[in-house]
Amino acid sequence: MTDNEDVQSRLTQSMTGTPQTNPDERRHYLGSLRERAYLLVTNTQVRDAHALPAVKKALAETNGQDGYILLINGKLGPSTTAPFMGAATALDYPFRLVNNDQADLTPNGCAVLVTASVAINKPDIGLPSAPKAPEEKPSLFDRLFH
Repeated sequence: MTDNEDVQSRLTQSMTGTPQTNPDERRHYLGSLRERAYLLVTNTQVRDAHALPAVKKALAETNGQDGYILLINGKLGPSTTAPFMGAATALDYPFRLVNNDQADLTPNGCAVLVTASVAINKPDIGLPSAPKAPEEKPSLFDRLFH
């Protein structure tokens, strides 16, 4: 690289910032990468009754391990984000509200993400399905008269 190319490269970098790898992926994962994700809750799922318990379980499983953080979409309302911040605070778990262009409100956008600082390559990062309610067995009366 010549001196002129080096100077031009430094000028470009100082004007635009340090180049990032996978900018589209980082926008989707609140600034993180898919390979670092442990649990992802989308904007559609964040209000589901089983979202908060799943996040609490993920926080408990990763609590005390170096480099884990809870990222929360700061563009969501306080009534939506407060329970997740409370869960992190209760465990003294690091969290950060992301309120820049990496946070979006599209249905499949990221609402809450438990992520590591290094690649963990967890195969399934989606919110687990809600547990199914047990089927009611018909009573003796129902079986006899129906």
